[in-house]
Amino acid sequence: MKRAQAEGGLPGVGMHVDDCRKTHEELSAKGVVFIQELQERPYGIEALMRDISGNWLVLVEPREFTEADFEGSDLH
Repeated sequence: MKRAQAEGGLPGVGMHVDDCRKTHEELSAKGVVFIQELQERPYGIEALMRDISGNWLVLVEPREFTEADFEGSDLH
């Protein structure tokens, strides 16, 4: 991680959480600022934040999905 940060930072880190809404609420209450609020995605629920170094971190509560879940979305 230190080498990646020295080279300009990490492009992003995804963190699997069991309950994205609850984790988002708990972190918000502690002062974490999210740059994207909770979003429903075909693959689960996510929320995006930045750490104090400017790296982005995404919380993801995954769910089962198929290719058909992405049809008609900009994520396809």
